[in-house]
Amino acid sequence: MRETQPQKIAVRCPNWVGDLVMCTPALRSLRQHFTSAHISVMVKPALRAVLEHLPFVDEIIEYEPKGRDRGLINYISFISHLRKQRFDLGILMPHSFSSGLVFYLAAIPERVGYNRNARGWMLTRKVAPFTEQGKIVPVNMVRLYLELVKNLGCSAADSRVELKTSASAEKWVNNFFAQQGIADDDFTVVIIPGATFGSSKCWKDSSFAEVADALISEYRARVFIVPGPGEADIAQSIRNNMKQPPVDMGRGILPLDRLMALVRRCSLLVTNDTGPRHFGVAFNKPVIVLMGPTDPRYTDYGLDKTVILRGNADCAPCHLKTCPTDHCCMTLITPQKVLTAAREMIEKYKLKGQS
Repeated sequence: MRETQPQKIAVRCPNWVGDLVMCTPALRSLRQHFTSAHISVMVKPALRAVLEHLPFVDEIIEYEPKGRDRGLINYISFISHLRKQRFDLGILMPHSFSSGLVFYLAAIPERVGYNRNARGWMLTRKVAPFTEQGKIVPVNMVRLYLELVKNLGCSAADSRVELKTSASAEKWVNNFFAQQGIADDDFTVVIIPGATFGSSKCWKDSSFAEVADALISEYRARVFIVPGPGEADIAQSIRNNMKQPPVDMGRGILPLDRLMALVRRCSLLVTNDTGPRHFGVAFNKPVIVLMGPTDPRYTDYGLDKTVILRGNADCAPCHLKTCPTDHCCMTLITPQKVLTAAREMIEKYKLKGQS
């Protein structure tokens, strides 16, 4: 690395919501170390809201290689835009060859990333991946990103994930609660029943419905069923299976900024292993995660208020988007197990709204 401190830093951020939340400790560490540098982060447009109000980010550069920036002309135009910015340092959080190529073609003089996927020749500082006996092993993403910036002299001591909601999103949730007659001391439960990754991560709709009904009956819970893009039918199926009505969220999809504000206001989050589960961690909420096909080591970063329930199937973790067999890694998680975890959390954290 050059002896002078970089004045303009570009960070290619992860493409998934959860990974983006888990990179926030590394971004904070960058800001604390490079106090005078201008830090720009590259994110997909749909994920902008996750980072745009954090105090350690100066600029957001939107980049959607599979969407609006797709095609040779758009790609060249984007590379040209980066070149004109004259960044001193580029930090690559994704492991992909394509992310390395962007910074290489943009002529960013210092390029730092993990030496994976045949892209080492494009990096000026190659960081070795975590291995055991010569084989790459799963590591939680918070540690992975902190280790990356540690190679630049940054501290890796503070692993707290951090988010900040917008004033407009907070105003929306305040108005929505008022319209629904939800008081500050009501027991509120957010259920996130989908997963962008694929159906293999999804718990049964009828099981979510059973848990929601029980929480309403036992604790007078106000339950929010919150689907992601393309998941409205999942939410409707859960509502159809419920004996008692949840809070009416309509059939629209909440933008990420409003979802963050809603999670920040809720008492308890019950969710599949999907990105917004990390919103709950960032806002110090009790979280119950239903995890089947994925390896928990990727997200095990000191989750003090998170309970992870797994089916412990012999075939898990498989990391397949759809299950080719009986989906037992998820169906072995019973509603009774989830309710037991919820009751313990309600008692332990003295959550509001208990009857």
